[in-house]
Amino acid sequence: MVPLIDLQSYNILVTEESVETATLKVIADQICQAFQEVGFVYLKNHGIPRELITNALSTSKTFFDQPREKKEQYALQPGHFHGWIAFEAERVNHDRPVFDAREGFIMRLLDRKDQTLPEKLPPEVDSAWKQLHNSCFQLGLHVLDLLSIGLGKNRDYLRQCHKKIGLADNITMLRANYYPPLKEIKPEQARCGEHSDYGTLTFLFQDEVSGLQAKVQGGDYVPVHPTEDTIVMNLGDMMQRWSADRLKATKHRVMASPTDVHQLRQSIAFFVVPDNDALISCTDGSNKYPDIICGKYIKSSFTANFQDDTEN
Repeated sequence: MVPLIDLQSYNILVTEESVETATLKVIADQICQAFQEVGFVYLKNHGIPRELITNALSTSKTFFDQPREKKEQYALQPGHFHGWIAFEAERVNHDRPVFDAREGFIMRLLDRKDQTLPEKLPPEVDSAWKQLHNSCFQLGLHVLDLLSIGLGKNRDYLRQCHKKIGLADNITMLRANYYPPLKEIKPEQARCGEHSDYGTLTFLFQDEVSGLQAKVQGGDYVPVHPTEDTIVMNLGDMMQRWSADRLKATKHRVMASPTDVHQLRQSIAFFVVPDNDALISCTDGSNKYPDIICGKYIKSSFTANFQDDTEN
C-alpha cells in the first residue's frame, strides 16, 4: 500500500521561517521511511489548488487534441529539454522493442533574463502550465528541506544543489503526458515503459484513469491509483545515489488493460533536478557510489530514450 503523507504543517501556504526544524522531523521521518519501504507516497494538504491542476490538465488536452502539424511547430529539438514529443517517439525502457504509446510536452520555465534556450509555449497552455510549474517549484523546495532533515543533514543541505532552477544551468522541468484512446495496444508495448526517474524527486498529477504501477521493494508491480486531492511523489536516481541507497528510486510504468486502452489518460509530472554542475556525493560519507556531475548524467539518460537501437 502506498503511504499517505500529510503536508499541512509545511505546505506551500506555510511561511518557511515560521516552522522550526524540530517540528518538521516527524514528517521528514515519515517520508524517508516510506522511501525505504515502498518508494512511492501520496501527498495530501500540499497547498496547490485543485483548480490549478484541473486547468493545467484541461488546457493540456486542448493542445494535444490539435492536428499534428499544429503541434510540430513546438517539436522538441535534439539536445534541448523544452518542446513537444510525438506519439511513439520515445522509449524509456530500452529493452522493450516497441516505443511508448504516448506523446508529451516538456516545459522548462526559464527566467526571462536567461534566454539561452528556447522558451516558446503554445498559447493554449501558457498561463496554466506556468502557474502549476511555479507552485510545484515552491513545493519542491519544501520537500527538499524534509528530505535533508530525514537524512540527518542541515535543513538547506539539498537546496544548495538546486539553486539554479529556472536558469539554463538546471534541467528541472514540467512534463504533460497524453495517452490517447487506442483501438489496441501493440504486442510488448507499454503506455510508458518500466523506468526510474533521473533527478531528485518527482511530483505527479493524474486524471481519474488508472494505469500507473510501481514496483514495491522486494515485490511486484502494484497499482498507484488516482486519489482525490493528492499528489503522487517518488524519488529519482540522484536521490538514491545521494542517500547511498537508503532512499530508493522505484521503478514504475504505465500499462493499459484491454478496457483501459480505449480511454484517454492524462498526467502531468514535475521533475526536480539538481543543478547541472552539482556534485552528487553519498551523504553518509560511504562513497558507495563514485561522485558524479548531475548535468552530464541527466542529459545522456534522456537522450537515450529517443534512439532506435534496432537500427544498429
